Amino acid sequence: MLRRVAFAPMPTLRPMDATLDGYAWLPRMIDKSRAARDGTLGDAVHPCPVDRRCLALLGIDVETLGDVVARSADDAEVLRGLRAVGIAPAEAAWFDAPAWEDALQEMVWRSDGETISDRDERNVVILHAEEAVTVTWSRYSTGVRGPELHLHREHTDAFYVLSGALRFVLGPEGERVVRAPAGTFVSAPPGVAHSFMNDEADDVTWLNIHTPDADFAAFLRGARDGRPRPFDSFDVPAETGGDRGRPATDVIVVAPGADEGLSFDGPDLRVVADRFRVDVTVPGGAAPVSYCRI
Repeated sequence: MLRRVAFAPMPTLRPMDATLDGYAWLPRMIDKSRAARDGTLGDAVHPCPVDRRCLALLGIDVETLGDVVARSADDAEVLRGLRAVGIAPAEAAWFDAPAWEDALQEMVWRSDGETISDRDERNVVILHAEEAVTVTWSRYSTGVRGPELHLHREHTDAFYVLSGALRFVLGPEGERVVRAPAGTFVSAPPGVAHSFMNDEADDVTWLNIHTPDADFAAFLRGARDGRPRPFDSFDVPAETGGDRGRPATDVIVVAPGADEGLSFDGPDLRVVADRFRVDVTVPGGAAPVSYCRI
């Protein structure tokens, strides 16, 4: 017997391109805030990723918005209340909301990824895997270390730190130490020894990019499933015949710019990031891999 699946009705929301005195998305977000307060939000999500981008640009959280909307009779009063708490000017808070909504449909999400490890002290999730590139999301709690000093012969191992900070040990003797806070990009090309850890009080999260894949995804799956398999990774110097690899200065470190923005364009990897998304492009890749970070 077929069962009917009931879906809650969507509230009446203003169009995605509606503006309020130059503020993008704000009218629709006010509608959602009122619906959430009244219990009529239905299947709509608040805050959704578009809401979160709008809130970040305004410089407030969803609770502040809700408080202002709850005590305001109309849009004009909401806007006065928001300006009273110090939201950014409309020009600074502008974004193309419909375009951002469209872009979200093509992004990779941690919730849709393939879980490799899910423990209190660490998580690893495959976001995207193909021959040209594998991208994972990882989290380490305080004191967790990655593999000991190792190198890859045939692929680049790159990192973009999302939150917290990673500590890298780089070079033949681990002589170069780099603290990489959120927004930092680190790329270890083939032949450069490296290791990493979290030695700070807060958790650290990052995107790890292996290009080409060089059996990295298969290695992770094998480790998860109890079927270990090798990939292009060698402990230094035990598995390299005494070869300690290229100098530490060959590792690329790009510090974060304003709002954790970054643009790196190398021969085998391009990474463009801001506080809302990270785009990874490699030669021969099926398409850019875009990660939503809000």
